[in-house]
Amino acid sequence: MRIAEGDDAEGRLKLASGADVAPEILYYLAEDEDPRVRLAVARNPGTPRHADSFLARDGDVDVRSELAGKIARLTPDLDAQQRDTIRKMTIEVLETLARDEMTRVRSMISATLKDVPMAPPEVVSRVIETLARDADIEVSGPLLENSPLLSDAVLLEIIDSPPVQGAVSAISRRWEVSTEVSDAIIDTDEEPAIVSLLRNESAQIREETLDRLIETAASRPGLHEPLVRRPRLSSANAVKLAKFVAVALVAELKRRDELDDHTSGLLSEELARRIEEDPQAAVGLESDNPVDERNAAVRLHNNGQLTDKVVSVALASGRRAFLMAALSLRSGLEEPVVHSLISSLNAKAMTALAWKAELNMGFALQLQLRLGNIEARSAIRPNQDGQFPLSEEDMNWQIDLVAEEG
Repeated sequence: MRIAEGDDAEGRLKLASGADVAPEILYYLAEDEDPRVRLAVARNPGTPRHADSFLARDGDVDVRSELAGKIARLTPDLDAQQRDTIRKMTIEVLETLARDEMTRVRSMISATLKDVPMAPPEVVSRVIETLARDADIEVSGPLLENSPLLSDAVLLEIIDSPPVQGAVSAISRRWEVSTEVSDAIIDTDEEPAIVSLLRNESAQIREETLDRLIETAASRPGLHEPLVRRPRLSSANAVKLAKFVAVALVAELKRRDELDDHTSGLLSEELARRIEEDPQAAVGLESDNPVDERNAAVRLHNNGQLTDKVVSVALASGRRAFLMAALSLRSGLEEPVVHSLISSLNAKAMTALAWKAELNMGFALQLQLRLGNIEARSAIRPNQDGQFPLSEEDMNWQIDLVAEEG
């Protein structure tokens, strides 16, 4: 007590941090003028609950925040408290802090309680549910997304009321969202939340709800990718989606393992129809069959659509079979010659190939680096004007040399 009443702040701080200090000393130090001392008392597990109750209204936010974390960590063991008065007082302190004006204090409790699997009913109703309805998503979000103690009834009430921005999305990311909650989320028509729900593989969504969503999804491109990648998609819904999603997503649907042969056939027909209508849509798609890749290049070439951009995208996408055919068609060289030029490990030969195919020097550089396995330090680069640094005579000689060796 002599130290607690003395002028030595460091001595009082050391005393407040002690593990074996008498409760009455800690209670006395809870009113210390130095906030560091009060912070140490708030942090101390041995502080009597009466002192914690006093500190819950401390004027220093650091003190209240530290206390909030300590008290919240006691929550799972509250039912084991032998003295009912201590249990009751602990819950009252927690409830006071859950109503604190500072977001930082409330979010400390929320972050600490978000994963606890059990708590007394009073804590659930008076603290966890209160914080789940908090107007600040920093406070409510962690509980809405994670707490197993929030019932569907509470979640539905939060969804149905004018929710805080981000609250519905947080709920949609919960583990095993029920069908009732999923229905409510989709009924909000809040697209970010619906996208999160669709991407949540543990969320339970009724088949009829998914049908209804797909019926309205054609004009909502943000939903296309998560719908296509939704687990356990029915064959009927896969076919519906193929009618309006991007060609790349139709190809992704076709690769799903759970679809039967009939559905896969329908998707193949739809994919072929879409590419026939718009050959450019095939850019970026790689077939497992090299013959299909070559045919795609021939089709684009015959339609005058084998453009610089198409060939550049194919190179960036790693579509080797398509690219070999495209360079052959544009350069007039036989495909074996194109293969030889690209596999020659000769930067000049690959530069010459790009030139012969009427592509620019920027493409020639990328061809060397991406497909020709040329090290960056050895690659031939554009001259100061961005043009080919080799003469036409030299480039023709490079091509003739490889062609003769082939």
